[in-house]
Amino acid sequence: MKKILVPFLSILFISTSSAQKVKFDIASFSPPKGWQRIDSNGVVAFFDAKTASGQTTFCQLFLYPSHPSTGKASTDFESEWSQLVVKPTGFKGKPTTEIGNADGWDVTTGYSNINHGGITFTCMLVTATGFGREMSVLVNVAGQEYMTQVQSFLNEFDLDAKAAAALKDKKESMSKSSASLKDYQFVPPARWYTFNTPNYIMLSSTQSAQWGCTLNIFPSQPSTGNLETDARNIFNQMYGGWQYRFNNQQKEDVSRGYTLQGLEYCMIEAPMQKQRPDGYYYDYENGQVLVISIGNQITLIAGRHQRGEMTCFCKNQYDYWNQFFNSFVVNGVSPKKMEDEVAKRIVGTWGSMGGSALTKYIFAANGRYQFIGAYTSTSRISRDMIEMRTSGFTGDGSYSIKGNQLTTTYDKDRSKNDVVQYRLEKINHGGSGWKDRLYILSKSVVDGTLYEVCYEKEN
Repeated sequence: MKKILVPFLSILFISTSSAQKVKFDIASFSPPKGWQRIDSNGVVAFFDAKTASGQTTFCQLFLYPSHPSTGKASTDFESEWSQLVVKPTGFKGKPTTEIGNADGWDVTTGYSNINHGGITFTCMLVTATGFGREMSVLVNVAGQEYMTQVQSFLNEFDLDAKAAAALKDKKESMSKSSASLKDYQFVPPARWYTFNTPNYIMLSSTQSAQWGCTLNIFPSQPSTGNLETDARNIFNQMYGGWQYRFNNQQKEDVSRGYTLQGLEYCMIEAPMQKQRPDGYYYDYENGQVLVISIGNQITLIAGRHQRGEMTCFCKNQYDYWNQFFNSFVVNGVSPKKMEDEVAKRIVGTWGSMGGSALTKYIFAANGRYQFIGAYTSTSRISRDMIEMRTSGFTGDGSYSIKGNQLTTTYDKDRSKNDVVQYRLEKINHGGSGWKDRLYILSKSVVDGTLYEVCYEKEN
């Protein structure tokens, strides 16, 4: 695969490298002489920077592992551009592209000038498709003096067709649709990929699963009898040799509650860091361990987010993490009856979190509720008034609880019952104390899509 990867740079072609080639995945290449090499999350990267007359120039080369191809070079390139360029930088423009072919590989090269974080640079992506696989090289460069080295690197970059074909023939079960282990049912995050193995299921936001976000779902295993202890033991095993990135309330979130199925869970989430062998750079990712109680055993889900410098969207849209979490069902397990406990915990004032509109729910102990919209004014109900069993609080109507359903009936139109799913949770930010949260899952009246609103208890 020579002299074809970067045709728009061909006028700069000078083959200067005579270094011995090294192998990575299905590729072999000559490392740029004198550049720093970093191996992180399955990605090989080379960096160099120079400062002269107050001007800084730099070049970054990223080699990503190969993964199954869609069978169409243009589709492979568009997917890689979206994952490797658009998501990290937010760039909205269209790249200039050129197409070539060498030794049975279809090669798509695209490039654009990008401004990100106040720095302008040229971003170039080379995606090779063939023999059932695709592989990409990403170049970020600021400074014309690096173009010769980039050209030489790519001109000596070779792909092994036999190795690609062998990987294609491996019996790896993969699908883009819904999936389940024998004991579980769930809906994968939208547009994620599912890898089935004999011991666990991996859900990945990328086809290679070498970067981006992943969720691993394991068979049930024995519990210590304390869910937080279980979750912390597993989290510590996942991140041996890593450190917490922060030491304040951002250190970690520990949450406890009940799934929509009615099973008790505990989840630990924390930003983590690990020093690289060079002693200077760090790898970063956000760890997540969820354990769900099923008697004397637990179901385990381990998540790794924002790996390989890729932006994580898991909690920004409902059809990613929240949809997966709310859909997750453990087969053959009866939930604990919770109505009496919930009836006590739901009493109080709840303010919405994370949304653009400020809304509140007030649930009184006498079975009455009030909903306060973004622009509604109302007199404040005292803590004592809400928690007392009294008819003094009238509100908008009545409410009732059955299983994971919350039903509200509006006084002015009693034929209108609003039935939503809900769950209760306690969350502790970095050991600062527990706070009650209420999640309400509803359907949009506009298009029927699901959305979930989080409310935090005010009193």
